[in-house]
Amino acid sequence: MAEFWIPDESSGEIITAPQLEAMPVREAVERWQALKGARPWPEAPEPVLGPVCANIILIRVLGEGEDYQYLRVGEALVAGFGEDFSGQCLSEIEQTNPRFGIGLRMLYEMVRASGEPLCYRGWVGQDMPGAQFVYYESAVLPFGGASRVDHILVISMLVLRGDSCPGAPDSLRV
Repeated sequence: MAEFWIPDESSGEIITAPQLEAMPVREAVERWQALKGARPWPEAPEPVLGPVCANIILIRVLGEGEDYQYLRVGEALVAGFGEDFSGQCLSEIEQTNPRFGIGLRMLYEMVRASGEPLCYRGWVGQDMPGAQFVYYESAVLPFGGASRVDHILVISMLVLRGDSCPGAPDSLRV
């Protein structure tokens, strides 16, 4: 397994879908685009999440983005974060990890307000000691009815730390 240098500070950047190196994430964006057709976004996330269900976070938008509720977290992301936060709201995460929560809120708000997908990659630093991964690529995709985004689907592929999750199957390691 490759060794990764772990920076002091976590960082990330917005990228385009063609810049995604993780093929399952790129293919999920392609499925989203095909499903939406001429609409601004698809109605339901199930056709997109099926092939990548271990690597998803399904989120319900509460109100006009006042909060976000985590409905489902795939097993690969549970392994990467070291916890399953299904059922929690983003406001709860912001209380325990403000910097991480604020970053998530900014991503979700950009997608909810614009109705456009967003691709992102990042490096996890020593400032997030509980994270079981060092690098990730994600797509954040909007879903909903004709007038507003009511769900967001995040598809993420993680590069796990070499010494983390020793029982995790190789399929969870990218």
